[in-house]
Amino acid sequence: MDIQNTLRELDAIFKSGEHHRIEPFLVEHLRQAEAEGDKPSMLSLQNELMGYYRALSRFREALELGEKALSLLESMGYKGSVPYATTLLNVATAYRAEGQVQKAIGMYEEVMQIYTANKLEDVYLTASLYNNLSLAYQEAGQHEKAIELLDRAMPLVRSLPESAVHVATTHTNRGLSEIRCGRFSAAREDLQAALAIYEAGHTGSSHYAGALAGMGEVAFREKQPQESIGFYERALQEIAGHYGKQNLYYAVTLDSLAVVYEDLDKPKSEALAAEAQQIREAVKQA
Repeated sequence: MDIQNTLRELDAIFKSGEHHRIEPFLVEHLRQAEAEGDKPSMLSLQNELMGYYRALSRFREALELGEKALSLLESMGYKGSVPYATTLLNVATAYRAEGQVQKAIGMYEEVMQIYTANKLEDVYLTASLYNNLSLAYQEAGQHEKAIELLDRAMPLVRSLPESAVHVATTHTNRGLSEIRCGRFSAAREDLQAALAIYEAGHTGSSHYAGALAGMGEVAFREKQPQESIGFYERALQEIAGHYGKQNLYYAVTLDSLAVVYEDLDKPKSEALAAEAQQIREAVKQA
């Protein structure tokens, strides 16, 4: 299998917005790679499909694929290598998204140990680890640690070619932790920097919604409800466009919008919260 051509085709499907084609495409090509015994292609496709399932909140399937990918790497003699650590990072991210934050932190720390032991000089992989570990610390409520990691990630990300989206993501993540620390001015500055990058030609990025939702929260905290509603509604449109509505990202954003409406339109607030709860129940049963 020409895996590079397959990944280019996958990227074209993402860019086309035909998201219903993504899972069948990945499943079909993974089966083809398995039939051919093409282990490197199997590994690439398992990682891609794992990330897609994670985004759809299909965590059980994501984690099953992740464990298969790690077993495949072990069978290839790669345990303790940089490729093994990079897949381990993806598995840790699936555990983090599912809510198993401490397990994820332990896996991220194992990734860091492997990178250190291998004297890794890959700036992109190091920055990715810092960003992902910072998100785990955010979810554990350790926002100062998260900001410290993001401060370490930023110069690395800026040094990469064509790094605009990664810089924007780092700004967004830092802004979210700054909100939790009560630093609303700093958060607004970071989130506006992220939005400026996305809106300069990268609005197709799936991370754009995170910056919009972050601005929605800043506006709410600064007692600007109409501005907040506008940002949350745009975030919902972006999430639905990329992943549909049946995922936790959409539910969480609905809940945030429901909070904004509590003092403005109680029935609407309750309807939004009920819709979010229905999505959560559907995700649990999936």
